[in-house]
Formats: sequence, structure tokens, C-alpha cells
Amino acid sequence: MKGKKLVSLLLALILMLSMAACGGSGQGEGEGTSDGILIWNIGTEPKYIDPQLNTSADGGHVDNNLFEGLMVDTRDGLEYGVAESYDLEANADGVADTVYTFHLREDAKWSDGEPVVAGDFVYAWIRACKPETTASSANLIFDYVKGAKEFYNGEGALEDVKIEALDDHTLRVELNNPVPYFLALTSFYTYMPVREDVVEGQVGWDKDPATCISNGPFKLAEYKIGSHILMLKNEHYWDAENVKLEGVKGLMIQEATTAMQGYEAGDIQVNALIPQEDVPKLLAEDPNFYSEPSMSSAFYSFNVDVEPTNDVNVRKALTLAIDRKQLVEQVLRGGELPASAYVPPAFSLSDGATSFRELDADGKTVKEYGIDPWGAQVEEAQAYLAAAGYPNGEGFPEIELLYNQDENDKKIAEAIQNMWKENLGITVNLRSEEWGTFISSRYNGNHVICRGNWGGDYNDPMTMLDLFSSYGINYSQWRWAPFADRETDTVMNPANKTYDELLAKASKTTGEERDKTLKAAEKILVEDEAVILPLYFPTDKYVIDSSRVTGVERAPMGHWIFKNAELID
Repeated sequence: MKGKKLVSLLLALILMLSMAACGGSGQGEGEGTSDGILIWNIGTEPKYIDPQLNTSADGGHVDNNLFEGLMVDTRDGLEYGVAESYDLEANADGVADTVYTFHLREDAKWSDGEPVVAGDFVYAWIRACKPETTASSANLIFDYVKGAKEFYNGEGALEDVKIEALDDHTLRVELNNPVPYFLALTSFYTYMPVREDVVEGQVGWDKDPATCISNGPFKLAEYKIGSHILMLKNEHYWDAENVKLEGVKGLMIQEATTAMQGYEAGDIQVNALIPQEDVPKLLAEDPNFYSEPSMSSAFYSFNVDVEPTNDVNVRKALTLAIDRKQLVEQVLRGGELPASAYVPPAFSLSDGATSFRELDADGKTVKEYGIDPWGAQVEEAQAYLAAAGYPNGEGFPEIELLYNQDENDKKIAEAIQNMWKENLGITVNLRSEEWGTFISSRYNGNHVICRGNWGGDYNDPMTMLDLFSSYGINYSQWRWAPFADRETDTVMNPANKTYDELLAKASKTTGEERDKTLKAAEKILVEDEAVILPLYFPTDKYVIDSSRVTGVERAPMGHWIFKNAELID
């Protein structure tokens, strides 16, 4: 009881301090509802809001409400954003569906009243492709736009990048090959516009309300490190008359228990940080609770360049020693599916209807890539460990598993730590870091094994697989060529080149041939090289207080959309 009171006092202090800045008391009716401000828990603090630099979901939630791309990803599918129409044509060589001409809304404006012009998109996309920008998702542009990869690699000129503003309201883009999901890409934050006079030379511009000029339904009004972000309605937004909220306050509460207590007290209207132990009760009793298949994958990533995980036999031993059935049924308990592969079942093959994953008659995952998702393969795991020179775990060094500070991830890590101890006889220590430090450690290879979770940026399996390309974020350090900003990654991995080549082939093919090519790449990642350890396919779990708010949307790719939300008196 004493612990619960302490948590309640902590929550009250967080809410009191954060509400002081926006003038709402919220007494008796839930925080925010008295002044038109929706209260939402972001969870972890975004490292970036800058659309070209951001790579994480927390920053993505904010970007999708502050900024707007040519297209917008909504609950019901893609809709026009800054673009009001487009033309699709063949290129000069007669290759069909490779030239897009977007016609922009003439009433699209920035939050300071300046017009949004085609040149703003040109600047943002080129900016992402400049190596000095260090945009981790730059490949989402240079993989597709003609001349962009050559420019990024220093092998081509800027004028050869086929992105041009024909006039203030006409943007022309030429692709290397037809890309069926290119419109979806233009809704992603890497493709969102930023203004040169705002961004150039301004470090930290994205978290300063004075310099964060945006073009979406909301504008940045306040950013308090470690506390909250306040977004107010953008009166200059082209569709401002249909934005009902006065604003959205995003709290940075990382403790799931604290966040849920805020929801239960009526002080938080939207929250996706749910304690695992609360899920069964919420499923049974709370109509405001949602649990939906996620277009994401949860896994552990091996650093393939350090001992002992530089040995594929060690990686396979650790992979097969996991009881995923126990993990989803006893630890997670939220409808998750145990994973024997990487790309989630929510993605489809090229026919648009068949799941990318092989599933049984009940829609359950089956054995793939030698991994049984419904039980540990102890004997096989022990054989691989012996092949690596550690029979029965003898002589195996103590290693660390890195994860970010999160209640649920801690429980998962502890369960897997025990499985490895029981099934392999090895000791794996746990190390947790706050989100910003964790992201840096993972990216730079300061780990042996680390938590991984990747949600799709657009609705195509490629969005999952290119994470581990040589030009992707690839925190396994699995590369066949050096990467500019990781001087510590000096060990090259030849199989990654084959992986790259398969992804390149998939980008130029369609239908069954493309599906087989993507599956071949996944086989290298999961089975042949065992770069990652698949754990489970998550569900999106969240609560929306329907007594206080309506119209909150969660897009298929998982981002919150508050444009159509409205508070209930």
C-alpha cells in the first residue's frame, strides 16, 4: 500500500507541474478537459522531432501531428495531405509508373503563415540524402529516387538527383523503378517538408517552439525536457476548421504503472504504456482497452562482431533455447504470437491478401527457419553450443543483454535470462539504460545482445528487411562495407552483401518472384546467419478514455493521429 501511495504522489506531481504551463486545473473532470487540451502519454522522450533525423516511434507520433507530408497515413488508408492530386507517367526510357508529378494545395501554410511550396520538399528530401545530415532513414529516399544513391555515396552530382520543383505548387520526382508503395513512403516523416531558413545551421531547432515551424494540424508551443510536450492547434493549417482540439499535451511517463494510474484517475485520456499484468483484466473488463495485431516485430539483436556472438553457432544456440510459448502466455499475455521469423504476419505477399508468414488453420505461427515458436529446442541448442566449444555451457563467458528502462522489457529480459540459464547452463547479465543512452549504445554496437523492436514505416515487407541492409540502422553491426559514422565497426560480414543484393533485386521485381526474393533475404538474416533472435509478434495495446474524447485514431503503421479528435464535455 505504501508503494502504491508513493506512485500516486509521483503521478500527481508530474501532472501538476506539467499542467501549470498550460493553465488548466482539471479538478474534478480530468486534466486537460477544461481547456480543450487532450492529455496523452508519449512514454519515452523523443530523441528527435526533426523529421529527417527521427527514427523512433515516439518522435514519429509527434511528427505525424506537427508535420504533414504529400500523403497522410490514416486509419482508413492513405489520404491526400499537402498534395491534392498527382500524375503518374513513364520516364524518358518508356519505363511505366516511374515519374510522379504532385500538385500541392495552394492554401497549405507553415505555422508562421508562410506558404508551403514544392521547394520545401526538395530541400527536405535532398537534406536527408546528404551524408553530413546523418539521417538514418535516408535509404527510404535514396533507394528509390533516381540519382539520390549516387549523390549520397559521393559518386553523383546534386543536379542529377531527380527531385525538382517545377513551380511553387508542382513537385516532380523520378524513380529508378516502379515502386507500388511510393505514395505510402511520402506519408512517412523522412519525406515530410522542412524549411531551409528554419533548419539550416540551427542545432536543436526541432525542440524550440520559437524555431519549430511546422505545417501540420498542430504547432509546438512548449517542450520541457523529461516532462512533457505541448502542441497547440495550428491556425494556419489548411484544414484548421476541422481540427476540434485546442491542443495536445504529451507526457513523458515511462513507468507503465504510473501511466495507467493516470488513466484510471481520469487525468490521461490516451495511453499505450500498459503493464503486462493488467492486460487480462483490461481485456475482460475495460471497453476502452484495445489489443490489435501490430505491424512490428520483437526480437533480440546479436552484435555479430564481438565474442562470443561472432560465432553463428552461439547465436543459433541462444535462439533455439527460448520458449516463446511460455513468453507470450505467461509473461506477455496480450494476444501476442510467438515468432519463428522476422517479418510480421500483418504484412502480405504481393497479392495483397496472403500473409507474408506461413500460418496454420487457426492463424497461428508455425515452425520456420528451423525455429519452433511453440517450445524451446533444448537438445539442438545444446548441440550448437557444444559446436562452438562450450559443451554444457562450460567455459562460456558471462555476457550482457542490453535493454531500455521499461517495466515490460525488464520482465521479458528476466524470463529469457532464466531460460538461457536453465537450458544452456550459461550466465547472462542484464543491463538497462534510459532510452537516449540505450539508442546510442545499440546503434554504436556497445552491447553483445540487445533488445530490438521494429515497426514498419510503410505497408510493405521491405520496411522490415531493409533495417538490416548495409545502409540501414543495422544495430547488429552486420555489414559488408564500412559505415561512415561508426568507426568501431571494423569487421566486415560478406553475407550482408548477398542480403543487400536480394533486397535490390526485390525492388526491381514484382509478384511471386519478388516474394521469393524477400523470403530468401529473410532466410539469410534469421536462419543462415542468425543475426537476430525472433521473439514474438506484438499487439498494439492501448486505452482511449471514450468518456472524455472521441475521434482519436491510430494509423495502421501505429502512429497516433489527433487531427480528428474532440473532447467530450
